[in-house]
Amino acid sequence: MSAGTIGPGALLAPWRRTPLATLGLYGHFVRLAFLKFLAYRLRYYTGVVSYTVFVAGHYYLYLALYAGRAAEGLPAQIGGLTVREMVTYVAVSWIGRSLYFNNISRDLARMVTEGEIAMHLIKPFHLQSVMMAEAVGEAGFRLLMFTLPIMVVVAPLFGVGAPVDAAALGWTLVSFTLSLVIYSQLGFLVGCLAFVMKNIQGVLRAQMVGMDFLTGVIVPFTFFPGWFQSVVAWLPFQCIGYVPVMIYLGKRQGADLAQGLLLQVGWALVLGVAARLVWRRATRRLTVQGG
Repeated sequence: MSAGTIGPGALLAPWRRTPLATLGLYGHFVRLAFLKFLAYRLRYYTGVVSYTVFVAGHYYLYLALYAGRAAEGLPAQIGGLTVREMVTYVAVSWIGRSLYFNNISRDLARMVTEGEIAMHLIKPFHLQSVMMAEAVGEAGFRLLMFTLPIMVVVAPLFGVGAPVDAAALGWTLVSFTLSLVIYSQLGFLVGCLAFVMKNIQGVLRAQMVGMDFLTGVIVPFTFFPGWFQSVVAWLPFQCIGYVPVMIYLGKRQGADLAQGLLLQVGWALVLGVAARLVWRRATRRLTVQGG
């Protein structure tokens, strides 16, 4: 048999993508997501105004709360936070949210409902990895066009305090990066509910409200009773908003800092694996409605 010919009993080796090619593929999705959101950047400029309004509402609410306590002769701290720390907490929470927020759950639910998911299942990539890559691209866009402008407006307007040191700022950025992974994997898990429920609009609305509450964006966990804090400590939500802001404020240093970051890494891995398993099971029982 001459070289290059295949005998009747020979088996073709399965096609495999090299690790470098895989990295390039998902890197392409990161780039495409960045460019897609760049095309609609004007709507994010209006988001700077809305986020400033959100921070302003919390700002004046907490100023009134602390002023009322001072008038009654009560301690100047609530939940271990002074009024200046509380203002900084609110501002940094919303600034961080502007970075890690995405609509993976809504996008995945739409794909399932409209039947678009069938086309993605026959393509040579894993949709979970693609959506995570797109979330990274969106976060890159948000950082440049949304998060930084919000910081420029909010920080001087409300007197946001600086981090305790440069290291705290660096670890805060690392922590918010892990928040992006955790938030995205949670969103993917919620989106997978559409395989069973078909229409999850009510779930998506509950997620929108519940996530801001459970991540500590609206109210810090230290404001709640001890039993509530103990329950939340076992859930991934505090790793999204609360932990990064506590690092910024210098409330988590040394062993507490390492524990917070390891907790985030742990939840990122657990949720990533859980999302992969749920996805595998859900796609085996897929019924396409539209197309």
